[in-house]
Amino acid sequence: MTLFDIFALCAIGLSVVLAMMRGLVGEVLSLVSWVLSLIAAKMAAQPLAETVFSFIRPSALAAVAGFISGFAAALLLLFFLRSLLTGAIKAIGLGGVNRFLGAVFGLLRGFAVVTLAVLVCAFTDLPKSDEWQNAYSSPFFEGAASVAVPYLPEYLAKKVSYPSF
Repeated sequence: MTLFDIFALCAIGLSVVLAMMRGLVGEVLSLVSWVLSLIAAKMAAQPLAETVFSFIRPSALAAVAGFISGFAAALLLLFFLRSLLTGAIKAIGLGGVNRFLGAVFGLLRGFAVVTLAVLVCAFTDLPKSDEWQNAYSSPFFEGAASVAVPYLPEYLAKKVSYPSF
């Protein structure tokens, strides 16, 4: 077991533990909250800049302030909604199921994070290192990362290479 394997195991384990603590509902609503908050912030940035932050010059700074405040407000509102829904899940007795499904979600997310890290590392010399070559899990994650290569822009896809492939 090399440092690569330990990193992969820790990343996946941490993801599982955190997702199990929050539950599937909390994890999914957290992802949805971030996406919806970004959309809300994009839509609210200009109106907020023109009204609430009109005193800020240059106007680009006012737009940034509008974006940040819109994002924070939407995220806070959705955080409270997530708290209510996870409380309701516990109240009806599905807390254990929610946590188990959260752990499964965390496992999948952990694999995705490590695979993404392996894909990014393909642009460096790390895959040629002894630690990487001797790792038990590197062939699995290299294979998973190679599945994503056809979806990359061509100039990036040409640069992805792993010694074992």
